[in-house]
Amino acid sequence: MVAKNRLALAERELGRSVVAINYEWRTEEMSKGQDALFFGVKDTNQIPNDVIDKLNSDQNMIWLTVDKAASKGRAIDTDLHNPITYRLMTGSSSGGPINILKGINDFAIGTDGGGSILGPAMSCQLPSVIGSGIGLHVKQKKTSTDGIDFTGSVGVIAKDMCTLASIIETLINEELELVEEPKLKIAIPKKGTITCPDQMDMHEKVVNYLLKIDCSHISFLEVDMTGIDNRARGINIIQEILGKNEADLILTCEGPIDVYGYGETIPQQFGQVGQELTKHHGKYLLRSANMCNTTAITVPTENLATGLVIVAKEGIGNCKNAFNLAKKLEKGINLPDVWKRYFLDIEQEFNGFQL
Repeated sequence: MVAKNRLALAERELGRSVVAINYEWRTEEMSKGQDALFFGVKDTNQIPNDVIDKLNSDQNMIWLTVDKAASKGRAIDTDLHNPITYRLMTGSSSGGPINILKGINDFAIGTDGGGSILGPAMSCQLPSVIGSGIGLHVKQKKTSTDGIDFTGSVGVIAKDMCTLASIIETLINEELELVEEPKLKIAIPKKGTITCPDQMDMHEKVVNYLLKIDCSHISFLEVDMTGIDNRARGINIIQEILGKNEADLILTCEGPIDVYGYGETIPQQFGQVGQELTKHHGKYLLRSANMCNTTAITVPTENLATGLVIVAKEGIGNCKNAFNLAKKLEKGINLPDVWKRYFLDIEQEFNGFQL
């Protein structure tokens, strides 16, 4: 019944957040586990086939949908609306998180060049990860709308952090649990250097969440992060902090994403009106993380379209440290009960009109 409901929901979204349905799942379902996770794949030819094959061949996963992507990889998808903020949907992995919220899938596979997974996930109150730092890359290089050459990464958006970690473990064939918790140095924004679109100091936000977890093994480095909403500046900050081994991880609190303004580069080229439209978009290091060959994780908070961003230097060990911190932070965050009830806890049934 669960699979039938998901199929019915997916068919209702065809032509919107769903581009196509993998009807072969009906035959594959017989060999899958009873509690198999359903997933969607971004509508792009840049995801390596072995990534999809590895997931689809897993006994506990079923590939159901091809998820809509923003046209030409843009950071805003003008065809879709965010179910939570009611604004235009953040791109370019736009359909994936929507299909999770609509009860179709449990997780989505997408690609990220300059925030195309991290941004959409955060705007929909969902956790996500990009795998540039652990070798999960797309097929071809690309140039961003602001003229930066990069290689995109493959990443995951999921219903919760546990699911997110299990998908990455499947993709890299390694468990992410730490045998022993190491001492870490984490860079955070210096007080007074970043004011978020909601007029709150990012330093204060980050500290409030750190106070909820055990930080006895962590030392902190406060960094002037003025201007990191600019991608070039964000790249420079990440390279300085992680490249020079000043810290193991970077922690920011970003958003609200695309609520007070739209973070899209193209309108910025059209004078004062374009500049005003794209101010206060809430995107900071999530726009630069992939371009620095990092592993980056978003942890949704109780504030709309807002989340913690953990950026880790290259390597499996650093990825493990990032997930360990993410899971701790997640436990200290209480999302609204109505959110859990509508989007996370209950299997959504198909109750459409029957002839």
